[in-house]
Amino acid sequence: MMKARRILLITSACLAMLVPALGTAAESDADAYGQAVTQYQQGRWADAYGRFMALANDGDADAARTALFMYRYGPQLYNAHWDAMPMQVARWERLAASSQGRSSPVFQPVASR
Repeated sequence: MMKARRILLITSACLAMLVPALGTAAESDADAYGQAVTQYQQGRWADAYGRFMALANDGDADAARTALFMYRYGPQLYNAHWDAMPMQVARWERLAASSQGRSSPVFQPVASR
């Protein structure tokens, strides 16, 4: 009985330490995605691609969509050829086709006068 209590106490302590780390991971993913977007907006496309690629490899659907776009159109739009393994590209395609991702603002067309 005493051994079971010790195991329960140790397990509870481990879980209590894990919960804040999970919240931090989600926040750091949002920060990482924001940093990738910032790099892209500043024209640092190679760095942005590397960041989007890493996030896509970790399962971020939006990063997968962007990494696929940059991978496919690199020569035409960025004058660059970026590498990705065929299995990475296949995984990104599955992620990109999913309904996962961040919500986007609804497009509001501006009426012309």
